[in-house]
Amino acid sequence: METRGVLELLLVNAEDLKHAHHHPRRSKRHYVTIECGGKIVSSKITQGRGKKIWWNEKFRFPLSDAECKELEKVTLTTMEIDKFAQDTPVGETKVHVGEIISEGSEREFLQMKPAPYNVVLQDGTYKGVLKLGIKFISSASLAASTEECVRWSAPARQPGVGYGLFVNLACPSIPWRRLFFFCSRSSGGGQSGEKDL
Repeated sequence: METRGVLELLLVNAEDLKHAHHHPRRSKRHYVTIECGGKIVSSKITQGRGKKIWWNEKFRFPLSDAECKELEKVTLTTMEIDKFAQDTPVGETKVHVGEIISEGSEREFLQMKPAPYNVVLQDGTYKGVLKLGIKFISSASLAASTEECVRWSAPARQPGVGYGLFVNLACPSIPWRRLFFFCSRSSGGGQSGEKDL
């Protein structure tokens, strides 16, 4: 089967999802199943903290000439994991990619920046969004081993790594225990700056 192009989806995050189980304060673990043509793949499992759930994961779907003409939409189902019950679908997102594929075939490359797509609940109402980026690359040649869907994760950023390196280079001889003790002593010495009324 000759590959006509590659459809690439970037699953960025989900926001303001409805909880399938009745524990709103407990952090939830979610994953997304993606159905593209006859292929179904799953994302990594992530734990949601607050209102956003982050994946930052890319999926590549090689498409034949017939699949490029027939494929109209990609269906993403957000699932919630519970230890003591079956995985519960939170909602479904349908992304229409027919126009993107046809225009990408003409231009040889088309990329849509990540945008929010509504999550449709089982009762037909909307609750939450999935943020997705879409790219179509025409006439991409793939090796026979990558004929199936390939996925990889974008490397996660580690905040605060630069600060620790800077402090270690700028002040290598200061014992950290003394520095923290000095800061806590000087800030709590009874001079709060508030006046008694």
